[in-house]
Amino acid sequence: MFGKTCATLAAMVLIAMPGSLLAAGEPVPTDLLFKLRQLDLVEKGAEVIYKFERKASDEVRLGLSFADDIRVGVTKVGDKGEREVTLNIFSGDRAHDKQNYPDLTINPIFLWYLDRTVASFSQLTGASPPYLKGKFRSMFDEKGKVEAIKADFGGNSVNAYRITVTPYAGDPSAAKMRGYDQSSFAFVVSDAVPGYFLGMDAVYESKNKDTPRLEEHLAIVGKGESK
Repeated sequence: MFGKTCATLAAMVLIAMPGSLLAAGEPVPTDLLFKLRQLDLVEKGAEVIYKFERKASDEVRLGLSFADDIRVGVTKVGDKGEREVTLNIFSGDRAHDKQNYPDLTINPIFLWYLDRTVASFSQLTGASPPYLKGKFRSMFDEKGKVEAIKADFGGNSVNAYRITVTPYAGDPSAAKMRGYDQSSFAFVVSDAVPGYFLGMDAVYESKNKDTPRLEEHLAIVGKGESK
């Protein structure tokens, strides 16, 4: 799923540098999330390190809570600025196979998180992943909200945007979503940080009684050398 997502979205990315749209005023969510060369903010030989944290209120039904690192590295920069990227997800027994992607301009951590969000929501509701993914993508501009904020990175205050969305609220299939249709998602972005993404947050909470709550958070924690 992830590989197809990369191929599709890479073709949609604009030539604009990240700062151009951030300074344009009143940006829309899809401009901020899909149409910028996010990896221009990571040079060859560098990697961006993220901390992922999963908190499940019922570990019997949802699986264990945990925290682990994800690393996005740039190993090569092409003539047009496209990046060859490595993605290392988790460590130890949780580690995924190392993934390599050529010709990327969008940060794969965002695409991975979207896929993760759809999988988690499907686990909670039993809804079809393809339907959930299509609805999520189409609802960014229709239901998404953009807020200009100040955020902390490395002890410094940086200009950023927070994009929030409740993609399944009012969905025609909401009655089948076990009360989780009001679940909310947030993304914080800034052209002042490597890799563009400061954090991502997903809160899955149902209005129905006796249903578990799940939170999944991701935040940038630093920068290192690509391995």
